[in-house]
Amino acid sequence: MTKHSWMALGLVVPLLVLGWSRLRLETDILATLPAEVPEVRALKLLRDGFAGGSDLIIALEAEDEAVAEEATAALAARLQARGDLVAEVRWAQPMDQLAGSGAALLAWALENAAPDRVQRLRARLEGQGLEAQLQKALQDMTTGLDAERVQRASYDPLGLLEVLDLSAAASLEGSLFGLMSEDGTFRALMVTPASEVGNYKAAGAWLEQIRAEVAAVCEGQVGLKVAYTGEPAFQAEIGAGIERDMSSTIGLTEVLIALLFWVMFRRLKPLLWIQGLVMLSMAVTLGLGGLLVGQLSIMSLGFAAIVLGIIVDYAVLILQEARQHPELKAAELRRSAAPGIAAGACTTAVVFLSLLFSGLPGLAEMGMLVALGVGAGLVVMVGFVPGLAAGQQAEPRRVWKPNVFSNSQVAAMGTLVLMVGSALILMRYGWPVFQTSAEALRPTESAAMDAFQKVQERLGRDHEASVPVLLTGPEEELRARAEALGQRLEAAVAQGLLVRHAVPTLLIADPRAQEANADAVRWLVAEQARFEQAMDAAGFTESAMGLLRGMIGVWQKGEARGAAAPILDRLLATGERAREAGLREGEGVVLASVSVPGKPGLPDREKLRRVQALLRDGSGAWLAGWETLGGALSALVRKDLNQQLLPIVGLIAFTLLLTFRHWVDLLLSALLLVGGLVALAATMSLLGLSWNLASLAAIPLLLGTGIDYGIHILLALRRSGNEVRQVQATTGRAVFFSGMTTVIGFSSLFFAGNKGISSLGLACCLGTLWILLMVLWLLPHWRRWLCRR
Repeated sequence: MTKHSWMALGLVVPLLVLGWSRLRLETDILATLPAEVPEVRALKLLRDGFAGGSDLIIALEAEDEAVAEEATAALAARLQARGDLVAEVRWAQPMDQLAGSGAALLAWALENAAPDRVQRLRARLEGQGLEAQLQKALQDMTTGLDAERVQRASYDPLGLLEVLDLSAAASLEGSLFGLMSEDGTFRALMVTPASEVGNYKAAGAWLEQIRAEVAAVCEGQVGLKVAYTGEPAFQAEIGAGIERDMSSTIGLTEVLIALLFWVMFRRLKPLLWIQGLVMLSMAVTLGLGGLLVGQLSIMSLGFAAIVLGIIVDYAVLILQEARQHPELKAAELRRSAAPGIAAGACTTAVVFLSLLFSGLPGLAEMGMLVALGVGAGLVVMVGFVPGLAAGQQAEPRRVWKPNVFSNSQVAAMGTLVLMVGSALILMRYGWPVFQTSAEALRPTESAAMDAFQKVQERLGRDHEASVPVLLTGPEEELRARAEALGQRLEAAVAQGLLVRHAVPTLLIADPRAQEANADAVRWLVAEQARFEQAMDAAGFTESAMGLLRGMIGVWQKGEARGAAAPILDRLLATGERAREAGLREGEGVVLASVSVPGKPGLPDREKLRRVQALLRDGSGAWLAGWETLGGALSALVRKDLNQQLLPIVGLIAFTLLLTFRHWVDLLLSALLLVGGLVALAATMSLLGLSWNLASLAAIPLLLGTGIDYGIHILLALRRSGNEVRQVQATTGRAVFFSGMTTVIGFSSLFFAGNKGISSLGLACCLGTLWILLMVLWLLPHWRRWLCRR
């Protein structure tokens, strides 16, 4: 190495080390989605803006209600005792316990209730009205047919909750009592970590400690099932999956490429140093990726296997050149092989860089990383392989020339079968549909996702799907906006678009109402003793006084907002929490919900779309469910596909015009690409596959990578005078190796942990195989037929 080489190395190595140190695994699925889409912003705000957005959800299911209740209570008590691990535990507690824990929230709601309602409450409890109210409560408990009214009278005989309107009561019920199925056999615990678990390793370690606590309570109980979901479970699962996928896909790709190389070339020494150079290329790529991208996500992790499948071709091409010209020295061999390799590498890099126009940042990251890997592989292979290969390879032996695939009649039959078969399949099954749902964004196999869907099914109501709604705006306008939103959603219920809705209007601060209700609150505090004496004389138990005592205690301390914060922070975000979630100074956000006809987790798509349209008028209300992402992202991805295709089509046209000056080769190149995509579409329709948000990127990738194979074969046919056998046995052999390594690289994506990336890998594999079949078998015959005519 020269002095300049050592100086360059001294500059590059520290930069690569810096890149490796910056590289991290991104386990946040939302980080792989476009942040400018309102539905994505809503999901991020839902997670980051409210307390509990990062809670672990522990689901317990038993065959008997009593077993589930006992196990839940025991587990909650054990977790609450671990203050070093857990900050808070929420679960479906008995009603008498909830009366105490919800007292602060009810005190705050009553302070902010409509003054006329509060005044009616005071009038109903003054003088002889108190006795009448208690007698009414007793009558509801003994003769009432409405189970909800009977239950409420047992813990609220004074009717304090009657101050709340229906929507506020529904929100309160959802925040306190919605952690148990109707039959009581399925229960959920919301566990808040004692400290932040900011990365997947910390989340995994914390989750293992929680699992140990759960095992101590639940292990050995027959019929009791436990599942985990929520942000910590997803973080730990996705992070471990990325590590596993990286190691397994790279290892599998390396082994398959090595086997293919051995089968085709039967040389051990070149195989070993090619493997070493591939690893060096990957190390350089990771360093550059750390500098320019900084992260690997669940959508971009498949870049490594794709890069392996591409850059090994460069070494093989140089090796083939050395075998054909053993007299060339290293510098001469490099000058001979580098131009063609560099042209192919630039084409491939541009193809993958087109993914930067994708609406999915995860795909854009993968495109950037593959382009960096192709560039690094080009430099490493062109820099080192000529010195290792020059003058050291034996003369190539005479190659076998195939007969069956060189037969014109067989090729004509194959062309006919391909055309007619594709046409019949597409006529019978139609073109592959585009899946507009967000299913492509979900993990392929995920225990946390399965548990999340189970929680939705068991805690939801039959024939309806609950979807969160976020309402944003200036803090002083939030209450008015919430009232207006409630009215609009009520109209949607009347139209049949919604089954129900819940807007926590009374939980939003109203300074004017607080001032107007202050005197009534002081009166309630002063009358506590009279209320309790009257309830005792009427025969009510101590538990019936728990709600009153809890609210009075909160008012006596003068800290209703602070005491209610554990629950309010799950429904309202203002001040510092709102700013940390990305809102501007002075803005806040309210969490409401709507129930759309359908099944838990599967709302009616048409009605959901109409509800989305109803909220898109500048009112500050957004739907914030995964169910809403599909339509928004689909429109964006389809638009971005046009932007991706423009540079690809332009590059292909420029390359073809520069390479060929004959209309036959231009026509055949176009037919090759169109035929490959049509064959892919027919195969997808036959297999019942569909396009989705991620797999649609296969179209520009196949156009860019497929044209290279056609150029190599067409140029070889031109040089040989359309000698089909010779071209298939020489250039075709190299193209076959190149194509199969690409297929191996794409096939590794099929085992990725993300459904969209997995479907992208499958589409690219099928498309590449069809293009290879047409290039190696049919294309040579097509050119010979056209040139004869």
